[in-house]
Amino acid sequence: MKTEIKEMPDYTVAYIRKTGPYGKATCAAAFDDMMRWAGPKGYLAKGPVFGMYWDNPGVTPPDRCRTDACVAVPPGTVTDGQVGLQVITGGSYAVCGFELGPDEFPQAWDEAFAWLVSSDLQCDDRPCFEMYHNNAEEHPEGKWVVDICIPLKREC
Repeated sequence: MKTEIKEMPDYTVAYIRKTGPYGKATCAAAFDDMMRWAGPKGYLAKGPVFGMYWDNPGVTPPDRCRTDACVAVPPGTVTDGQVGLQVITGGSYAVCGFELGPDEFPQAWDEAFAWLVSSDLQCDDRPCFEMYHNNAEEHPEGKWVVDICIPLKREC
């Protein structure tokens, strides 16, 4: 894991939300639907793809955890059906870089939060997200190059 503190910009994103336990089934359903919407519109070639996670699975019952599959789009993009539009708020983030196999995401999140706990920094109330830098199907080892982004409280 490589960790940096970065000032992230605001990202306008189209998103599809699924509710249920974090993991393959819920996330795959959200991303499959988002890719079917965004791919034909050309958005996948233009901007980052994100996974947003709104709830702490240690506190929120698994069947109530919310996952948003997101694709960066221009502000004002018209969405339809189950696709919504929102802004991922920029600011200070701990950006933890990984190269992960499909089953290594839970351990990566554990490592990222262990790093945060050992630092003098505090997590903000904004949602955490993953920023994907590749398509694992195109990686020679089938791995995801991903940043886990944890929002940090601003100094007073």
